Amino acid sequence: MRLLPLGCGGFIPAHGRQTMCFLVVDGGEALLLDAGSGLARLLEPRVAAALPPGDRLDIVLTHYHLDHVVGLSYLPGLARDRRVRIFAPAAPLTESGPEALERLIAPPLFPVRFEAWPMPVEIVPYAGPELVVGRFELRVRAQRHPGGSAGLRLDDRLAYLTDTVVDPASAEFVAGVDTLLHEVWLTAEEAGTEDAGRTGHSAAPGVADLARRAEVGRLMPVHHHPRRTTADLEALALDLAARAGRDVLLPAEGDSLAVGRRR
Repeated sequence: MRLLPLGCGGFIPAHGRQTMCFLVVDGGEALLLDAGSGLARLLEPRVAAALPPGDRLDIVLTHYHLDHVVGLSYLPGLARDRRVRIFAPAAPLTESGPEALERLIAPPLFPVRFEAWPMPVEIVPYAGPELVVGRFELRVRAQRHPGGSAGLRLDDRLAYLTDTVVDPASAEFVAGVDTLLHEVWLTAEEAGTEDAGRTGHSAAPGVADLARRAEVGRLMPVHHHPRRTTADLEALALDLAARAGRDVLLPAEGDSLAVGRRR
């Protein structure tokens, strides 16, 4: 399995980072996790070359906040030669369901609705606890975040937990996974002055503790605060590694990395 981070930032594209979107490629099939502004990287030659040929593009959304769905509006310019399937969370995972997309992709916010797009679009609601998308078998878990969000796990290779408070119960959900993508919105210092739970986000000490207790192979911090510089993120990664006792890898957008059993 290959993972290409296309957007790793939260809220606002900043410091060369786009907002949340990850391309997973395995066995000649591809899956996009979230559709933030990072989806635009499908136009970049090295990313386009990594996308397997085919007539379908599958996207699994974790929730409906704009930094995770704005890239859907780019699809007529990115995927007009493919059938698009959008797997959209519904209750009890999220308070809103796929109807949120029908409001987003419609006048006055977007000139035409899905049915007028140049390629067919299918919106598939999902509510967990399992989801099958082509060859990809996912486990799904509800998370605590304003409006709700879904945590995702792809067998023992990859777990994706973003836009959530640190939940001790997540340790069982991600236990033993090779690579854990987990949001880290606040540093240890900021956690002393800001309430992560109030905004539904996570702080570094809790994420490190979760990764250690779950015995994940490596931790990849994502959904970075837009004020973080590259130097800030490097310092954050060192702090996480020291606290978690695990490998910590900062994602480089557009790069491809192997995800699998390395231990």
